[in-house]
Amino acid sequence: MLVTAFVNPGRAQSAAQQFIESGKKKHDKGNIQSAIDDYTRAIAADTTFLEAYYLRGNAYFDIGAYTQAIQDYSILLNMKSEYRDAWINRGNAYYEQEAYERALADFSKAAALDPQSADAWFNRGNTLYKQEKFNEAVDDFNRGLAIDKGNPDGYYDRGNALFNLKKYENAIADYTMAIQLQEGTFDYFFNRALAYFYLDMDDKACADLETANDLGDPQAKEYIRELCK
Repeated sequence: MLVTAFVNPGRAQSAAQQFIESGKKKHDKGNIQSAIDDYTRAIAADTTFLEAYYLRGNAYFDIGAYTQAIQDYSILLNMKSEYRDAWINRGNAYYEQEAYERALADFSKAAALDPQSADAWFNRGNTLYKQEKFNEAVDDFNRGLAIDKGNPDGYYDRGNALFNLKKYENAIADYTMAIQLQEGTFDYFFNRALAYFYLDMDDKACADLETANDLGDPQAKEYIRELCK
């Protein structure tokens, strides 16, 4: 007599959830491959479990396996196209692959789904920056900062776009705001120093280079030696 196993959907969901919880704990401890294995077991237990694809995609992203991450986010989005964070994270994976048009499309979709997502606007801005579309990038950083006024990287990134537009005074204002929000980041001081140099404000530039050097900037010492007498 052939005995056919009866699959209880509730039990399958429970087993999948157990693997998810185990994977999260391993992921938090840095055991990424073990976490991926657990997320894969969760998917085997329930192939429609959206969170499993999302979390496995994130884990693949964390180890630089961007193609696999994209595959998982894509499976998820085929099942639930309004999953905003999956659009953002797939965009991040495309960005890391320098597939900027695809990244931009995903960030745009996320922004359309949730216009109050600062991350979507900031990421769009950074992608446009990579494409040297600096005016458009500034517009997106403006949108992001209108939502998240306390984001130091938002000001820093907008400052970089303004710097490339040769709007050095505006760039300095943004770098200064970034420094006020998060003083211990050497990039903020280094880039503000470069803007000061363009405005022939060498004393302020050299002071920023000294601070950047103290904070561990690997380039600052050479610039001090060459430009600060």
